[in-house]
Amino acid sequence: MEFSNQFSDKRVLVTGATRGIGRATAEAYLRAGARVAINGRSESSVSRALAELEAGDRAVAAAGDVATIGGCSALVKAAIGGLGGLDILVNSAGIFSQRSMEDSDEAFWDATMNTNVKGTYFCSRAALPALRKANGNIVNLASTAGLRGYANTTTYCASKGAIVNLTRAMAMELAPNVRVNCVCPAIIDTDMARNEYTTGEAEADAQMAARGEQYPMQRVGTPEEVANAILYLSSGDAGFVTGIAFPIEGGYTAGSR
Repeated sequence: MEFSNQFSDKRVLVTGATRGIGRATAEAYLRAGARVAINGRSESSVSRALAELEAGDRAVAAAGDVATIGGCSALVKAAIGGLGGLDILVNSAGIFSQRSMEDSDEAFWDATMNTNVKGTYFCSRAALPALRKANGNIVNLASTAGLRGYANTTTYCASKGAIVNLTRAMAMELAPNVRVNCVCPAIIDTDMARNEYTTGEAEADAQMAARGEQYPMQRVGTPEEVANAILYLSSGDAGFVTGIAFPIEGGYTAGSR
């Protein structure tokens, strides 16, 4: 999908933008002419990403941990200060780990919910004044795990299910001034997925391909495909779209064959 210049001078904050889907999304916005605030948990990861992006003053730093309310407020403040306002917020930061209920303790639950849900909610809350002023929009990162249940992934499913319905509730509360949508990817070929689903670098490609065989499209998705969906939802072409959970999963949730 081509968005060249469609986001010219739009001001975008992407959380979790130093790797994976967030990184691909930041790159896509930059190619489309936007100015982008790059968030990562540490100053060093953000500095490294900025150097690699080579976007000059069109990319600014917004380091901070989304797992705390203070971190959310600080990174949003840095983004707005660096960009001079905000038109689009992409809540991409998230963590994932497979773990059975028996093996899931309070610390694991809190870490998952704080990053995935608290971060989405409080980054959005902190950005609201700027987004209202710009008649902007929010795109949240949910998952197919927010649309259906998976064994040994209960905590993650709970967090992503929360994001799906949080998106709907935010869309109702913030309309008509701010649109809110979310994307629901299946397994996407990122380092996070490879770390969780593969057992070694030599076997990683074959094991990811085997994972993709469960999807009608017979492959896993790419970060760029998710980024394209995010850009669409935040574009003027989606001006009458709010409150949706957009599956990006090669047909996996559509039915069975």
